[in-house]
Amino acid sequence: MALLTVENLRTTFRTDDGPVCAVDGVSLSVAAGQVLGIVGESGCGKSAMSLSIMGLLPTSATVEGSIQLGEHQLVGMPKNELRTLRGSEVAMIFQDPMASLNPVMTIGWQLEEAVRLHQKVSRREARTLAVAGLAAVGIPSPEDRLKTYPHELSGGMRQRVMIAMALLNRPRLLIADEPTTALDVTTQAQILALMRDLRSEVDAAIVLITHDLGVVAEVCDEVAVMYAGRIVERAPVDELFARPQHPYTWGLLASLPGRNRAGERLHQIAGSPPSLMNPPVGCRFAPRCAMAMDVCRADPAPVLAAVAGSDTVVACHLDAATRAREGARFASDEESA
Repeated sequence: MALLTVENLRTTFRTDDGPVCAVDGVSLSVAAGQVLGIVGESGCGKSAMSLSIMGLLPTSATVEGSIQLGEHQLVGMPKNELRTLRGSEVAMIFQDPMASLNPVMTIGWQLEEAVRLHQKVSRREARTLAVAGLAAVGIPSPEDRLKTYPHELSGGMRQRVMIAMALLNRPRLLIADEPTTALDVTTQAQILALMRDLRSEVDAAIVLITHDLGVVAEVCDEVAVMYAGRIVERAPVDELFARPQHPYTWGLLASLPGRNRAGERLHQIAGSPPSLMNPPVGCRFAPRCAMAMDVCRADPAPVLAAVAGSDTVVACHLDAATRAREGARFASDEESA
């Protein structure tokens, strides 16, 4: 049973130049204990979608559709009720922990406040939980770390603090927005291992937002590929790497280094993503797609449809035989690439 169900989500920002639809008709679901990866280029709407779920968008944004978290409908929920849910039912790890942590407050103060906001405990009990939270994410000497300020910690340590803060109240849903960006390879591996451990221990649903398909292959059960505000393909992670169905997914996989591509120049998707203020008619990837047909450039745009013999859904006008043939050319030769 799905813990989070998003249906026909549409997030629009008002700007001086006109409305920008950053998320256009997205539907997805994630169950408890499942890790769903959301991938796509910068500006495709991944973060806007996560902030829509969290209710953290600016007043210039309008959210339409349905976001059902357990028994709670988040679209239209009063702000005070959303504040109560954030941290207790749903939590988020932001991309830049230095921008998310208060630079003038100690780590301990911030962790303790996160506990006391949602749990009726004393300051001493909150401190005990904060120490346990830091220890759980592998921070050495956690009691001493409570006295430090964010700038005194490394990027990897700050990210661990953010993960600890997000999980202090044992939320049912965790959203991680580019949690390994700007981290060195060793720290990235540690953070990903930590997320796997936390998924098994807490049984929380995790939505992992990233542009790194290597990260997706390592930790996700299912992946949704976003392009220009829409999901163009959704599949179990093994199927996506072995039998990709959408031309945009082919381009993403072809850009990965792999054993069978040693010495080759990495693939580059031609062109640039379209403006979300004035997107192209029909399939939004058509202007960059080498296999685009007339039907791809006309209304209506392709909708997500099931692929026979698999758990994949794809929004593409190409016939099944063509997708199978071309997809085999671009399948990743190593999922951990």
